[in-house]
Amino acid sequence: MGFIARWAVVSLVVLAALDPFHPARAEDASDYFKKSLNYGVGLRTSAGTTTMSGASDTVGLFALDVRPYISGRVTPFLKFAGNLDLNNGDQGRIHVLDAVAQLEPDDLFNVWLGRFLPPSDRANLSGPYYQNAWNYPTTVNGYPSIYAGRADGAAVWGQLGKGKVKYQAGVFTLDTRAPIGQALYAARLVLNALDPEPGYYNSSTYYGAKDILAIGGTVQYKKTVVAGLPDSTLGAFSLDGLFEKRLGPDTVSLEGAYYNFNEGNDVGNQGWSFFALASYLFGTKVGPGKVQPMARYQYAAPRGGGDGTKTIDAGLNYIMDGHNARAALVVQNVNPPGLPGLTTVQLGIQIQE
Repeated sequence: MGFIARWAVVSLVVLAALDPFHPARAEDASDYFKKSLNYGVGLRTSAGTTTMSGASDTVGLFALDVRPYISGRVTPFLKFAGNLDLNNGDQGRIHVLDAVAQLEPDDLFNVWLGRFLPPSDRANLSGPYYQNAWNYPTTVNGYPSIYAGRADGAAVWGQLGKGKVKYQAGVFTLDTRAPIGQALYAARLVLNALDPEPGYYNSSTYYGAKDILAIGGTVQYKKTVVAGLPDSTLGAFSLDGLFEKRLGPDTVSLEGAYYNFNEGNDVGNQGWSFFALASYLFGTKVGPGKVQPMARYQYAAPRGGGDGTKTIDAGLNYIMDGHNARAALVVQNVNPPGLPGLTTVQLGIQIQE
């Protein structure tokens, strides 16, 4: 019996012990097996101009992304989620974003199995739809994935104090099959000193709904063996933090993260990187929404030394309904070493329902 199969059997035994079928846990058996199905859709689109040294300016779409969401409950501890993704960055292909069975008998111990976000940094566990900035921090983030940060595998996770303390640990693969010694191993721990953040995922801002002081740490390890080539070993870790505080009707947010990626065969992402972000949400409405200026600085240094890539975002967000309805006007400047600088001006709109 393989490692994943053994883990699944052990997990099911523990689940049975934690939450056996017992009608006394509900009003009657029909309530216990009451099913639910939720569905929705997310849409992000942005357009603008691009300026590059030595090239003509261009105008067009930057992002056109649609994500249908499906989730449901079979019993109080057996749930599922299946989400798709369609965007203009991959020739209009439809991707399986998430397909995960969720066994959740107790806050302290839950098991997820399928395709989903492995334990990683706050930015990846927020995704583009729950960022504070409009653009995802691609300059600094180099955790491996199959698609959009996702991988196939299994994870255990739990929380204390409804999310005051959270842990995640799992084993994943980046292709259909991989030797157990070449799987991706990932773990994360989060501590919240103020309001809790319940659940497996998080946001990079709560727009004043919470006061947050959170520190998170993540490690990932993967060994890759290819015949005729030296072995490549990925050792990655990151530290991230979020401070968000309500100041009367306003909200200030400070976010940062440090990353270190090291592959022994000098392949893929190398070196250390960080980003720092600040935003201020004004509580007084202007029309149907609130105004939030923000700025972010990213820096990625190569392992061998020398100049790094610098990316600056400066924007004005317009928040109408949190992450469900927002717009952004953002200027981004990317300066890679030895290459022409790139400046984009984007107007973006995000809607979820």
